Amino acid sequence: MVGLFLETMRSWGPTSALRKRIQLHRYCAKNQQWGLQWQASPNSGTSAVAPFIQQAEKDLHRRISQTAFGVLANAHHSSSSGQGNSTIRQYIDSSKDSLFDVEHLISRLGTRLQPRDTEEDSNERLASDDISSNVFLGTISDNSTVIVESMAELELMRERFDRALGYYLAIGSHFMTTESLPRLEEAAVQSVNLSETSSSPMLAEGDKFDNTKYLHILSMIELHQLSHLLLKRNFFFVNETDDSMAEESPIVALIMLVGLPRVGRFLMDNCSPPEGTSTDDIEVSYGMMPLDLVARQLESRPKLLYWFLFQVFIHKADMYVRFPTTAVPPAAITKLHQLQFSLFIDYANENVSKKSSESPAVLMANDDTPFMSFLRATLPHGGIQADDVREKLTTYRGGSVDSPVFARELAFVIESFGKGTVDDAKEVLELYVRGEKNLYMAVAYAERNTKHSSILWDILVEYCTTADPLSSSDETNQNRGAQGALFGSLLEAAAHTGSDLATLVTRIPEGMSIEGLRPKLIAAISDYRYKVKIHEQVDNILMEDKVSILRELSHVSRRGERITIGDERLRNARANKEPSSETGNLLKAHRQAPRNRSTTFSLPIR
Repeated sequence: MVGLFLETMRSWGPTSALRKRIQLHRYCAKNQQWGLQWQASPNSGTSAVAPFIQQAEKDLHRRISQTAFGVLANAHHSSSSGQGNSTIRQYIDSSKDSLFDVEHLISRLGTRLQPRDTEEDSNERLASDDISSNVFLGTISDNSTVIVESMAELELMRERFDRALGYYLAIGSHFMTTESLPRLEEAAVQSVNLSETSSSPMLAEGDKFDNTKYLHILSMIELHQLSHLLLKRNFFFVNETDDSMAEESPIVALIMLVGLPRVGRFLMDNCSPPEGTSTDDIEVSYGMMPLDLVARQLESRPKLLYWFLFQVFIHKADMYVRFPTTAVPPAAITKLHQLQFSLFIDYANENVSKKSSESPAVLMANDDTPFMSFLRATLPHGGIQADDVREKLTTYRGGSVDSPVFARELAFVIESFGKGTVDDAKEVLELYVRGEKNLYMAVAYAERNTKHSSILWDILVEYCTTADPLSSSDETNQNRGAQGALFGSLLEAAAHTGSDLATLVTRIPEGMSIEGLRPKLIAAISDYRYKVKIHEQVDNILMEDKVSILRELSHVSRRGERITIGDERLRNARANKEPSSETGNLLKAHRQAPRNRSTTFSLPIR
């Protein structure tokens, strides 16, 4: 019944409102910047808003065909050309032909949503509502949700798009239940922790609401430049009995209403660099959403702020971490860097990577975690100091060597911004071996650190060959088998990194059984020979390219250059009392050339 009531109200409203609805939904379907999130499924080419467009077009066709103008248009179309029909249809389109009084219905429904107060205060509030863009509501219950959505549709009919947005956001705030909002926040955190920096970090929505019917709200915000209203707290909801809901940001309500991925793309398309403006000055900057002010709106929801700042880091790198036009980042950006670092400390460890069981060939050393990518990009700008990062990560790990929490991040900070001492090198290797439990990264670091490479290799060999002195005889036999497998993994990792396998094989202890040692060594030698052949082929191609380029340069240097000289240059050459060699060559070439207005000849390039 609720859907039938709303559908009837839309179809009986002004035809201009139906046309506006069609425009908004078509803008959603055609806007390629928002990506495939608008489609019903990645495999189907049908848009998620296609049913709403078809329904609005059907309602518009019925309204036009059932009016007197529609009857005249049909009769005129059957007896004359289509030009007169288009004229009548244009008149119908521009008329306000609602089948009910929109203003009267707004006033009747508005009294159902106002907070309880005196009749005089209620009349004053209703009178001020028509002037103000703010929407004043009381407590929204499940029964009053249909009234709020009806008010949004009515405000859309009378083209008060700011107030219509306020009512829509009030519906989104009603979805902030004790179960849905925490689930949304967890989805936002997981979308960052489970994402790769090379791809979009957005996940599908985890909520159960039908977000597709509210997609036109984003189109309404963009087409009518209402994004500045999202930066005003208490714009859409002032609840005199519940102050906690009044503190919620309109952006959070929009996320609940439309969905996390779609709002993420919308924010990235409409965000601008911080300009130092205050909230009071936002009304002048229509269509602009500075990053610092959006972050300020999400401070009450740290997990959503954590998600938003990571979206900025991925999609707005030019204004957040790269700075192509300035060497010193703005102070507002460095503050956001510090804030995002704190959020990474709080939430990045909720999904610790479990890659220790994978093959070393699969674990590439350049697979950065989101936290590592953030540190790599922001530490050179000085917003966060490497010493502070090292101290906080060490404190968070609690001094445990075997803890996998932030092991890679701490190793990266020590390797890239440390002092390069032996103690630092040993600590980094310890983090890779015991913390991250990844021999491939440890071997790659031992090869990369040429200054202390021999010491690091000794530590790796000792780690793979030393047995626990406190273990029993049975445990010792089991440990020997585990050590053989561990040393085999070390050989495999060394083969992939191009290390010296001959020296490593000589250090295999006597009596150690390594399963598949011969196939591993044969594969490593074959791989090495294959790489050598690739290197030789590339070197030959490079030499051929060099010879080809030198031949072309030699040919170009001997070729003449085409020069066209006009009468003015010749007069200047003749008037020169002390002619140079170049002037003489020009006059000689002109005398030998045919007599015309301009002379064309070639001279060798010096």
